[in-house]
Amino acid sequence: MIYQTSRYYTQLIDYLSFYPDGDNYPIVFYEFDAPGTITWIEHQYLEGERLDQLAQKYYNRPDLWWVIPEYNPNISDFNNITPGTILKVPRV
Repeated sequence: MIYQTSRYYTQLIDYLSFYPDGDNYPIVFYEFDAPGTITWIEHQYLEGERLDQLAQKYYNRPDLWWVIPEYNPNISDFNNITPGTILKVPRV
């Protein structure tokens, strides 16, 4: 179930998957603009930074932190970003 207050509420749910304890979770697919139309800023990640801080800096909205991982699929763990890593911060 996706609650009305969720940022995923209006998104297409492709299918439900299940945790080992039986709880389900939706797999959501986004409709992004064509890749050629999105521009971004390159940000060199500094030790101690967090995605919500970057979202505040670039979007003036810390709750938009999740946009940054969407445009950086090469980073597998956003809780452990190596300092010096270049992140693409899309202009949304």
